[in-house]
Amino acid sequence: MFSEPIMLVTSLGYFFLLVIISTTSCEEFNLYGEAGQAYALEIDVGHPQQKLSVLVDTGSTTLAIASYARKDSNKYFRSENSTSIYNSEKEVQAKYSQGTWVGHLVSDFVKFPSLATVPEVRCDIALITKSHKFFMNGSGWQGLLGLAYLPVGAWGENVVVGSWLDSVEKALNKAMSFQLKLCGVKSSTNATHYGKFEMLDDDTISTNHNVAFRTPILRKRWYEVGVLSIRVISKRNASMNIDRNVTKDSGDNLDVDQENCVKLNEEKSIVDSGTTNIRLPDILFREVVNELRNAAQTSNMLILDEFWYHGEAACWPEPQEWSLPPIAIDLLSADADNQYFTLQIPPQNFMRVVTARNNSGEGGSVSEFCYKLGLEAGGKETVLGYTAMEGLQVLFNRSAGWIGWYPSDCGPNAKVTGPHNVSTSLLSLCQLTKPVPDVAVSIKAAQWTLCAISIIAAAVLIYLLAPCIKMMLVSPLPMSQQISLSQAALVEQDTT
Repeated sequence: MFSEPIMLVTSLGYFFLLVIISTTSCEEFNLYGEAGQAYALEIDVGHPQQKLSVLVDTGSTTLAIASYARKDSNKYFRSENSTSIYNSEKEVQAKYSQGTWVGHLVSDFVKFPSLATVPEVRCDIALITKSHKFFMNGSGWQGLLGLAYLPVGAWGENVVVGSWLDSVEKALNKAMSFQLKLCGVKSSTNATHYGKFEMLDDDTISTNHNVAFRTPILRKRWYEVGVLSIRVISKRNASMNIDRNVTKDSGDNLDVDQENCVKLNEEKSIVDSGTTNIRLPDILFREVVNELRNAAQTSNMLILDEFWYHGEAACWPEPQEWSLPPIAIDLLSADADNQYFTLQIPPQNFMRVVTARNNSGEGGSVSEFCYKLGLEAGGKETVLGYTAMEGLQVLFNRSAGWIGWYPSDCGPNAKVTGPHNVSTSLLSLCQLTKPVPDVAVSIKAAQWTLCAISIIAAAVLIYLLAPCIKMMLVSPLPMSQQISLSQAALVEQDTT
């Protein structure tokens, strides 16, 4: 006779549990974005605070925000409304792989509402006044948060633009790292992607984070890493990967193609959350895409060459379940120069959803699910865009100089396997042993260089002015009169 009340209580319990889980889930993720637009984070700028969205970008350094209305958006930072802004009146600019902007340097208070442990800080901000192909049509963001090192910040004449990260470290008086958990789209019928950005102090990482797979940051400008190969995993290679997990130290597991390895790192190989695709040197791009295209044809999937080689979208009336082979990205390990690990990127990552409209049923409209290839030719450079990061957690330890990779609890079924060993130095084989300038050392060197130039310039100036100085010593002017004249001139300038 108690069955109905019990069922009612049980149902209410499940309901409240569902509400709690949903609320917690909503609070956990603070990154969102539309198809092809990377991941954006909410930011509060100025006093009183103005709410905007900025892309999380590991491929640049500067916090840059729009300060003017654009054709497709009337949302921007209104500097005249901030009582805490300081305008340096110095012009700065930046150029990206896609797009440029020009603006002026200010400083103001910045706070990220979803980062509870990070205080509000005053930092440098580039207010964008003019841009070209920088803001995407219909973009839901108004700027970007650069998370790289100082040497790749915006530039201007006689100006150094600081970063938000450096300001946070100065405020907290300790080194900070950050972690990206990029989850991709929520379902095959939704093009919006989501994820989580969080800040961690380096002491917490060393005690609480067991990062099994770490790749060294070879140069502290962008996040430059050693990419040993990018390849399609065939069924034969997949069975080899299983063997690798069983016998980790059995010898040469990867037949490194030295020529391709050198090409991958010839210009630079970077991890860039502000770039969508995996960008490869031209020749290697064609090799990888040819294999994927052949695999699709073998599976009787009819996809035109425009999709594979020219970045055009392919559309179907229903969402697609991809059976293509995964892509392997082999990265140099930070633990030993003859060791590497592998990121296994499933087809759900690189067959990117760009449109998901499920309109069938009413009015006879047709559903449309469109996809683009998440690979592109990049000239001579290699870029691991967010396509290579979805389904993984990526930890950027800036001070220690490494990037950690491990599987995520959300997103595509991406994997990390290894470590694998070879019998030779991968640093030497792939010619990765270039100078590794530390940011602080580089700045110190620049300071000493400027000091030396100043001394030389002063010596030349003294040499040129020597005759005048000698004349002044022979017939000196009254010192008081010189000072009085200077002061009088200043007073005249002030009064006019």
